[in-house]
Amino acid sequence: MKVKIDHIFPVQRLYAISRSFVKTGLLLIISLLFYNASKAQKFGWEVTLYGFADNREYKSSVQIPQTFMGTLFTPEVGLQIDSLSAIRVGATTLFEFGSNQFQDKVYPQLYYSFCGSKFKFLFGAFSRHKVFDNAPAALYYDSLYYFRPYINGLFWTYNGNSFRQSVYLDGTSRQTQSIRETFIMGGEGQCHFGDFFLHHHLYMYHYAKTASPSPNEFIRDNGALYLLVGYDLTQKLALDSLCIGVGGIQSYERSRNDMVWHTPYGFLFEVLAQYKGFGIKNIFYYGKGHALDWGDPFYRLKQYDRFDIYFTPLRLHGVEGRFGISMHFAENRISHQQQFYLRVNIGSFAKKKLNHHPPEIW
Repeated sequence: MKVKIDHIFPVQRLYAISRSFVKTGLLLIISLLFYNASKAQKFGWEVTLYGFADNREYKSSVQIPQTFMGTLFTPEVGLQIDSLSAIRVGATTLFEFGSNQFQDKVYPQLYYSFCGSKFKFLFGAFSRHKVFDNAPAALYYDSLYYFRPYINGLFWTYNGNSFRQSVYLDGTSRQTQSIRETFIMGGEGQCHFGDFFLHHHLYMYHYAKTASPSPNEFIRDNGALYLLVGYDLTQKLALDSLCIGVGGIQSYERSRNDMVWHTPYGFLFEVLAQYKGFGIKNIFYYGKGHALDWGDPFYRLKQYDRFDIYFTPLRLHGVEGRFGISMHFAENRISHQQQFYLRVNIGSFAKKKLNHHPPEIW
């Protein structure tokens, strides 16, 4: 039952009023600091609009047929401390088409960014799109970009001529009396040896206890390694890109009540080809099913194949639009999916890409 402010006891009312004054005071102090700092530092801004329409006609025991449509709007402002460092503040708002709410979710952003020639570092709450534009679906389901479009933690990247490596930490849940503490820590990267390449992505999801755990509540660890070795044929053919790769997935699951490790693994074969805005991609998996909390449920199956055809008709400065059709072959059935996204990215900060590298085969 909701309690009106008039029914709060005097001490609680005083506490509530004090908190209000503290919040107001903090906002004033932050505003003054930004105002004074802006006289000596460079002020910057960035606006990102991400619209998506994703129709999933699934026929599978591990999936739910559904449709997602909406927009994510992310305005940011900040101070450029020097040529490499900046402090940014903003928010991402989600509006789902068909909803009667002006906005369905608001995700605050506040982070520090360092962007050098080889090293990049983010710390705070920041957009997932800045660092994970191409994470493998087996590890991170693509709907996370719609409904958890942020990372709370840190992301560090070294980007050399033929080698790139990132390390990250994402706090996904804070411990309370009824909510478990959870976080993800991992790394991803790639290296090139001439036309050969090696891609990898690994993480560990730590599912801890609540503040007042029950006797049947145990800590659980869940994670995976995604490894791909391939060959880049782009320079040998008149295509924008053509890559072939083979590899595998090794996942693990452990509950600390019995300390038994479950380590399923499987084989991957992937092909990617792109030419003048058109692209095709195929991923074939064969092996044991994986119970990854953040991954695509299709990889819980022992055999799965996904074939994508996509076209990028709109590619201007700061604007990109793509339409794609995906066919999912699983459990002797064919499921299909249609996706469209539009991304607009403008502003003084938008020119500095935080994770710029060639498209991943996955």
